[in-house]
Amino acid sequence: MTGPTEQISRGPARPGWLAARLRTGAPAGLALTAAVITLAGCAWALGWLTASVVSHPSIAHNDLRVLSFFVSHRTSWRTVLARTVTWLGSGFVLWPVVIIAGLGLWRWRRRWLPAILPALALAGAAAWSLLIKTLVGRPRPPAVYWLSHVGGSSYPSQHATQALATWGMLALMVAAGRPPRARLLLVTGAALVAFVVGLTRLYLAAHWLTDVLGGWALAGVWDSLLIIFYLLTRRAAAASADRDARPAAPREAA
Repeated sequence: MTGPTEQISRGPARPGWLAARLRTGAPAGLALTAAVITLAGCAWALGWLTASVVSHPSIAHNDLRVLSFFVSHRTSWRTVLARTVTWLGSGFVLWPVVIIAGLGLWRWRRRWLPAILPALALAGAAAWSLLIKTLVGRPRPPAVYWLSHVGGSSYPSQHATQALATWGMLALMVAAGRPPRARLLLVTGAALVAFVVGLTRLYLAAHWLTDVLGGWALAGVWDSLLIIFYLLTRRAAAASADRDARPAAPREAA
């Protein structure tokens, strides 16, 4: 049985814990809470989309409508634009970008983890999308509609996965420590690039709509895991630095 004093001391524990989860700037605060919520939502979306593609082929009816829309709205200038912009989701463009950005982040931050996280985001996006492609084995849209050469399975879109995972992680690493407006602009810009890359995959008939949505969900899962790892690493480093900064307790005289 607990006494009144103990009950009172336990009272503010939960509000204090909740306040810590919503505290901005703290490694285990709002950013970690947002990453966990994003992970849960994207994991659910990825599981639902994958199960729908595997178990319910009738979902392709909606995909066909979207494909028909993009095919019916093709023009010469849009085709040139789509063929150009879609490279922003290709490893041929993204790998040089993450290498150069990683070197810049290292010179700026002098910490290895922010410098390599964009490369880890790209590598994981490529590996996980290829694994799921192999397991699902979904056919691509009819080749008669293709406007670019594609190969392999369709689900999920590797370009969509790589674009969101890589540009999103780059934006988050560059945005850290900047004013709120700059952070918003960087994250919005990365999301816009990923969105446009996804549209180009639909326009070029390289993927179905569910392939692109699945790619974005997979990117959200992978980036969320990386961000959670990053934040927990920062929290552990901060705790270690705090312990080292505390003065040693004076020894009692014998």
